[in-house]
Amino acid sequence: MLWYYVSSSQERIPVLENRMSALAVSGVLRPTTLIWHEGLESWVSAGEVKPELFLPPSALRAGSVPGAESSSSAAAGPAAAAPENQGLTQELARTLRGYAGWVEVSGWLHGIAGVLCVAVGTAVGYFAWRRPERLADWKAELPGFLHPALNQPWWTVGVCWVFGIILMFAGLQLMAGAVRTRRAEHLGSVEDLRIALRSMGSFFRTTALTLLLGLLAAGTVLLYQYRPAGKPAPAPASPATPPPPPRDRVTI
Repeated sequence: MLWYYVSSSQERIPVLENRMSALAVSGVLRPTTLIWHEGLESWVSAGEVKPELFLPPSALRAGSVPGAESSSSAAAGPAAAAPENQGLTQELARTLRGYAGWVEVSGWLHGIAGVLCVAVGTAVGYFAWRRPERLADWKAELPGFLHPALNQPWWTVGVCWVFGIILMFAGLQLMAGAVRTRRAEHLGSVEDLRIALRSMGSFFRTTALTLLLGLLAAGTVLLYQYRPAGKPAPAPASPATPPPPPRDRVTI
């Protein structure tokens, strides 16, 4: 059964029934917390309809509350093996969710930048193939540090495509991490939280490798473009021309 509870920030958060004991152990659910499920006429306190969630383990083992045994057996799945971890999972997911919006915005920006890189590479390739004179006109108008990109247009096409694909992949990682974070908070799923953290970690690894690859590519192009030219061999010295002989001056 799917229940809803009102959090401390007045949010209505869904939770599966077999997760409620973990939330009670971690302190997320309290006897005064309002809960509801489909079929109830109004919200009720958790201590009123689920008192067994807030009893010590010794009382549950003694069977002092009717239905406690069935409730504990329902929670005796993989999620109930470590209830403290389930509560910690939701707390961590709730903290990450505060940044989920920014993570998604960053993912969209990376995706848009990747699409632009692919578009620029495609445009340069088209003009290099069909209208190379246009590249010559652009080269005359662009700053000098961009001339190497047009001197080797097919290298530019390859670099733009590689970086565009990497940026789009990084954007997908960020958006997937944000979605998994929200899912981990709602369901208290350790696996979803692990996948969210793994996606964000993969994003930072991809970003670091992309920056390193970009620096290496830019350095290689600049070194190739501005490599020192060989000095021309000095011209052989011409033999010295003797001065003309002096003329005798005759005075009359």
